[in-house]
Amino acid sequence: MLRAFVTCARTGSVTRTATELGYSAASISDQIRQLEVHTQQPLFRRTPGGMSLTETGRRMVPVAHDILCRMDLLCRTRPSSRHACRAHAGERPEPMRKAGAA
Repeated sequence: MLRAFVTCARTGSVTRTATELGYSAASISDQIRQLEVHTQQPLFRRTPGGMSLTETGRRMVPVAHDILCRMDLLCRTRPSSRHACRAHAGERPEPMRKAGAA
């Protein structure tokens, strides 16, 4: 979830985020919606031209980025905990739907 959020904040597009992360646009949209439900705040304004951050979203980006950096560091220092690292970083430990997959 956090990686999808941070990447979408940077790209301004669900489609570009999906392409960059290798998942379907539907999967990225679902992750962002789940994060918005969890935070009980809209994080993006959705427009035909793309996604733009709300004030809450802008405040959350550096925090989410910091969490991801710390999780990446933890995973590099403890290779045996990769499965747990993926789960704690907000990613599903099992494979997600890839773009074009049924």
